[in-house]
Amino acid sequence: MENNRRFNQIVQSGFTLIELMIVVAIIGILSAIALPAYNDYVTRTQVIEAVNLLSGMKETTSEFAAQRNAWPTAFVLSSSTPAQTEIIATINGKYSTVNSPMTGSYPSGTMTATMNAGQATGKTIQMSTADGGNTWDCRGGTVDKKYRPVACQ
Repeated sequence: MENNRRFNQIVQSGFTLIELMIVVAIIGILSAIALPAYNDYVTRTQVIEAVNLLSGMKETTSEFAAQRNAWPTAFVLSSSTPAQTEIIATINGKYSTVNSPMTGSYPSGTMTATMNAGQATGKTIQMSTADGGNTWDCRGGTVDKKYRPVACQ
């Protein structure tokens, strides 16, 4: 009798089919929730790259405008020689590109970046000023609010 109990205990170790199915169902539910949240997170980081590109250009653009009383006519890469009315800038990122030229008439102006990847592909984010570059606002453009940094919502 004692040998039968030991045998039954050995045979019954492990998981039943229903227990494994429950675990698989739980993993499926968790991944159904996590995957869209992860995709949104990735898109937010890609949009932040565009905001960083535009933010990096604020000081140079503001100084140019203050000296010439006009916005630059183009943003050019450092590999080329700028004309008198152009400024050198980093305009290409991995996920976004800054559009050239800047729009508006000094002291009001807007810089725009277009998203090249992720769920925000083709959407834009804008950085605008109304006072010659003393203050900037990044709430313009077509990128959905949920993908923007808090400062740009």
